[in-house]
Amino acid sequence: MKNLIKLVLLTLIITAVGCEGFLDEKPNKSILVPETIEEFEAIIDNYDRLNTSPVLSFMFADDYWVDNSTWANFSPWQQNAYKWSDDPYLPNESTLDFSVMYRKIFSANVILDKINQKPDWDQNRMAHLKSRALFWRAHGYFELAVLFLPIPEQAGDSQEIRIPFRTTAEFGVQKEMEESSKIFDLILADLNEALPNLPKATNYPTQPSSYAAHALLARIYLYLGNEEQAIFHANKILEGNFELLDYNDLNFGNAFPIPLFNSETILFTNMISQSSVSRNTVAFIDSTLVKSFKENDLRAALIFENNRGASSFKGNYTGRQDIFTGIALDEIFLILAEANFRMGNNESATENLLKLMIKRYQDLADPSELSIDLEFILEERRKSLLFRGQRWMDLKRLSVHDSFFTTLKREVNGEMISFETQPENFIVKVPQRQYDLQ
Repeated sequence: MKNLIKLVLLTLIITAVGCEGFLDEKPNKSILVPETIEEFEAIIDNYDRLNTSPVLSFMFADDYWVDNSTWANFSPWQQNAYKWSDDPYLPNESTLDFSVMYRKIFSANVILDKINQKPDWDQNRMAHLKSRALFWRAHGYFELAVLFLPIPEQAGDSQEIRIPFRTTAEFGVQKEMEESSKIFDLILADLNEALPNLPKATNYPTQPSSYAAHALLARIYLYLGNEEQAIFHANKILEGNFELLDYNDLNFGNAFPIPLFNSETILFTNMISQSSVSRNTVAFIDSTLVKSFKENDLRAALIFENNRGASSFKGNYTGRQDIFTGIALDEIFLILAEANFRMGNNESATENLLKLMIKRYQDLADPSELSIDLEFILEERRKSLLFRGQRWMDLKRLSVHDSFFTTLKREVNGEMISFETQPENFIVKVPQRQYDLQ
């Protein structure tokens, strides 16, 4: 019966919010409408719908390159994204990232709308359900904001740049387009409202816990440039039952030495399945980046594998080659190191980073011989979070907060494509199809 309910609800979500016109399409009245709390819990536990992150953030980043034959086999939007087009989707193309994130938001809004009707459900169970819906709505909007909006009140911000704003699943009621500050107000409000009713422990890290909410807030506040709040929320994670993996103890003979749902995993999400973009025979890692890993850096052996004379991604926190975009304990220590250093807490920053490095290096050098500054911390972040879906976000925030500008380059069929990391260049245009639906 439970599987039947999930199947019916999955059909509901697919039909109501399919890629073509998902923001305002009228649902089929013949489909079963969920009523019981069990049915709504099935919606919010739908891993395939909720625990996903966009592909565009990966495609835009400089974690990889592809050869010309691979690029020729990309779909049009993938080809455009690889060449850093700020408007990659053709007018009639399915807007994958945009639609999938709004499906997540729609699922959350379905639940929140029902709860606002004050159903006769167990109050504690309903509060937990609401907190999960708020969490995933915030998660979806943040993923969208990284791609389609500027960082609020920072370089490149403009009230002219907006995305569709939905806080209800009722069709045709809400058609606003909102700017970055309003979206981030909702993201932070949702997560803070969710926190008191999220459990500390869950059956699986695919389900949001209070630690997952703190972790997401730490990531968001670092992105916003609020180091004090990033430190506050990151420190909350250290109170939990999470433990850094010691890479010295892993079995490097295994195909995927880092196990799925390991002791570092706080929140598990992965990139939307796009093997045509990220599989090891397609995406290769720049040789300069590969050479930046020292011989005693165990991450290199875990991350890289030789493929046709080049280096490709082996896999990590998904237990296979899929791209992990969730939050693990290593990222928390990197957030603490960076935020503390920016706040002038150099001793704490060094301590945070060394706790991570000792688990990642073989025969780590005497800490007193290491020159740990912001550049060093960011280099460690780059290496630890390679192929984790965070690089585009990092390039964007560094260009805004640090005026860190560089030029990314890719060669396609003899043409050199360049991308200047200026704040205004990080804003992807809302697909025209979605403007047409407003």
